Amino acid sequence: RKFILSEREFTLTYYNKQDESKGPKAVISIKDLNATFQPQKISHPHGLQISYQGEDHIRNLYVYHEGSEEIVSWYNAIRAARYAYLKTAYPTGSNEELVPKITRNYLKEGYMEKTGPLQKEPFKKRWFILDSENRKLLYFRDKLDAEELGVLFIGTESNGYSIKACAPKHARGNKWKCGIRVETPERQFVFMCEQEREQREWLDALRKVLCRSMSPQDHTVEANMKYKK
Repeated sequence: RKFILSEREFTLTYYNKQDESKGPKAVISIKDLNATFQPQKISHPHGLQISYQGEDHIRNLYVYHEGSEEIVSWYNAIRAARYAYLKTAYPTGSNEELVPKITRNYLKEGYMEKTGPLQKEPFKKRWFILDSENRKLLYFRDKLDAEELGVLFIGTESNGYSIKACAPKHARGNKWKCGIRVETPERQFVFMCEQEREQREWLDALRKVLCRSMSPQDHTVEANMKYKK
């Protein structure tokens, strides 16, 4: 794939083929872009995950380069473009406020089983990503899927959210027994982990987000959330 990063236009454009006459596959705004190294997930030592906000989904690109210097150069260039964008979007923001927003690693990733809103639907294995900076728990059919199936917003207890360990009830199709219940003002979610260790790690990670106070931007994101099955 051919990629073009424009700091002037705050875009990352990529093409399926070298022939640019057919137009770009996507023009990605730097505004909501994140990049994080994922060598284990991609099964390549120089693997990079690029995530961005599509029209109504979070989308992922998984890229790599055989040369370590080249992929690090791209990563640093993306960070520089993100920083330039943030300085424009938040002109009064200090470096202390802006630097953590440039790019971020995800607090926790892994498989859990998920059931539907009635909690009587069959459990299905899904890949979850906890984006703590944006207070979002995203889930995918598999770990290298390009598009998320759904997303939960994790607010605070004072705003009607809670996170607890639970045991499966009326479960269909679930093979795993270490449960997590996430309460939101809209609905209740139940997930199953394979082992108690995974359950503890997910509970600890989710509670870190739950305990952090919400910013004005967080309240805006929460108001725009639409839950899927």
